[in-house]
Amino acid sequence: MARAKQPVSINGITFDALIDESQPFEADVPTYPVEKGFEISDSIILKARTLSMTLYLTNTPITWRQRHGSSPSRVQDVIKKLKALYFSREPVTVITSDETFTNMAILSMELKKSLETGPSREIPIMFQEIRVTESRTTTIPDSYGKSGTTGANAGAASTTSSPAPAASGDGSRGSILHGLASSVGLI
Repeated sequence: MARAKQPVSINGITFDALIDESQPFEADVPTYPVEKGFEISDSIILKARTLSMTLYLTNTPITWRQRHGSSPSRVQDVIKKLKALYFSREPVTVITSDETFTNMAILSMELKKSLETGPSREIPIMFQEIRVTESRTTTIPDSYGKSGTTGANAGAASTTSSPAPAASGDGSRGSILHGLASSVGLI
């Protein structure tokens, strides 16, 4: 295994070691039959990326000592910063030796002490990508706004309301459809 060129960092907070990392890729696939000739890839919905890591943190780092030195309060200082990031509910940037992940939200993290690690900590943390989109407005060509083969205007919907017609014995004049048809001048 090649040596990492940089420590793992979360919004600039660096850690001593990456114990493990997992990047599951998930998608929602239709369980119903897809019609022949239909674009199948349109039905497969890719879920937001997730990243799970277990990070190691100590007061006396060996691996990246020249970057962050040693301090008896380093672990507690980093834990305070991690809690602040979590409670800020802001997207973070995670940098590993392989990849940079932007727009990530902290889904979960576990800050536990154990006799085995002493003042050091193994911190399992999980992130999920926040997908950002933007809306656009476009002009629809006139040819799409026309109806039929003549290209005549498709008409406009009425924006005024009319009182609901009274129910009649035959059931046709008191229906909602009859009321709508009457209000747009079809009857």
